[in-house]
Amino acid sequence: MPIRVLLVEDDLDIAAGLGDYLAAHGLIVDFAGNATEARARLLDGRFDVLVLDVNLPGEDGVALCRSLKQDQSLRLPVIFLTAHGSLDDKLRGFAAGALDYVLKPFAPAELLARLNAIAVQAGGAGGVCLRVGDYVLDPQRGLLQRGDVHLSLHATGLAILRRLMQAHPGSVGKQALSEGLWGDEPPDSDPLRAHIYQLRQALQARFGEAPIVTVRGVGYRFGAAS
Repeated sequence: MPIRVLLVEDDLDIAAGLGDYLAAHGLIVDFAGNATEARARLLDGRFDVLVLDVNLPGEDGVALCRSLKQDQSLRLPVIFLTAHGSLDDKLRGFAAGALDYVLKPFAPAELLARLNAIAVQAGGAGGVCLRVGDYVLDPQRGLLQRGDVHLSLHATGLAILRRLMQAHPGSVGKQALSEGLWGDEPPDSDPLRAHIYQLRQALQARFGEAPIVTVRGVGYRFGAAS
């Protein structure tokens, strides 16, 4: 399987050059230009390695890495790209959760070699988990967990829960959920209600509760019934 890389770099020329080189060597590369875009890509995609430029606009790469590792349980290996190579800079990056450093300027071949080595060692550790209350959703493994109890989810159930937990404490409209599942060509019947029912049954059986609430006239939200 090709290595899937999320490259977070605000310099479009650097990002394009690295992306072209890595893609030419068989890697799949997606891009983000800042911390907000990176979080969105991590939630929607599946990656093997995260490559972070330290000097991002707004929230810098070190702060982003620390937040993803500590607050969102990111298990992906992280490589920093930086022009700052002092010992203090490296220690700060490693303390934030980075696995490796590549100092600018560098040859793309060096980054490729480090990506290959790290991806093999990590074995696809997984992406960002979503947490709501006691529940943790692991999109990479398709698991919803509360304490020591976990539920394996099929693709549709996973997509529904991920959308609802992303929106917490807000709700998600029925049309938005349907479009997220089937795009502009939903089935002729109304399968969303059946999927919600099946998901609630599975949650109830596994956790003793079904934290998907119907919001009258709107749609659904994740959480205990009020």
